[in-house]
Amino acid sequence: MDPLYSIIYPTSRKIPHLDWFLDSLQKQASDEELRRVQLIVVDRFSQENGRYNWFVQHKGLDKFHSVVRTPVKPCTISGKYRLTSKDWFAASAFRNTGILLADADHLVFVDDLSIVTPGWWDSVKKSREQQKVYFGTYAKHRKMIVKDGEIVSSDPWPGGADTRLQISAETRVCTGSWMFGCSVAVPTEAMLQINGFDEDADTMGGEDYAAGMMLERRGWECVFCVEMKTIESDEDHEVGEVLPRLIKEHPDPNQKDFSHIYLEWIKSGQRDTAAFYNNRGLSLRDARKQVRKTRTLPECSIPEHDWRDGQPFSEM
Repeated sequence: MDPLYSIIYPTSRKIPHLDWFLDSLQKQASDEELRRVQLIVVDRFSQENGRYNWFVQHKGLDKFHSVVRTPVKPCTISGKYRLTSKDWFAASAFRNTGILLADADHLVFVDDLSIVTPGWWDSVKKSREQQKVYFGTYAKHRKMIVKDGEIVSSDPWPGGADTRLQISAETRVCTGSWMFGCSVAVPTEAMLQINGFDEDADTMGGEDYAAGMMLERRGWECVFCVEMKTIESDEDHEVGEVLPRLIKEHPDPNQKDFSHIYLEWIKSGQRDTAAFYNNRGLSLRDARKQVRKTRTLPECSIPEHDWRDGQPFSEM
């Protein structure tokens, strides 16, 4: 029997505190419900010595329908097969890895170093029941001390406040641009229709709101859900700085960088399908069909030796 939910938990920090998430989730979901949940941990540091022992010591893993721990799919800028000098956290590639391995018809994305607050799991279930895309809210704290899935002490960080709450403090239907990647529940079919998260946005950001806007254009109703809240530590970042991504063909300093051009593409509708890179040119949907049969992740296509905007890999 397939699971009902696939929770995708990418790790961007060396100590991602999966225990915080597991303990807080198990306070809300019953053992019977967890038996219909697949947990997929896309572990940025999976190749490091002792990492497997770190993973299996977590209590409660045996309650899930199934548990998968995997490195990111072969990728030009992150992981074992990268071409860049720096090992970047490629948010889209990591999330797409989870989609490739997901067995459920409903996906849930959660950031590492976070706990889920009361009402989060009920909101996830509503998303599946209603076949709508739910965007959770968040808060970022510092000096977080967590025990048994609850915050013992922390310092709320004003710079990590969810700006969407300034527009609405109530659950409401919203536009796709309200999608922040910290906590999202979405039908699997919806993400397959847009080809997953846009890998052209990796190292730059914006992959979350871009996906939301693509989903909205395909008719998926989006809901900003204040009850679906996570609290995340803003410390111990291992992600790396965002690259400026200047356009090599336009050295004029007045030219917009690639991130601004990308935003214009999304807003204008010029880009309505995400880039998903693999050697065979498969869509995410077709690649997922193969992965579900073979459990082998697809190889990555290499766009010559420059990144999509012309920046040499050697400079990254």
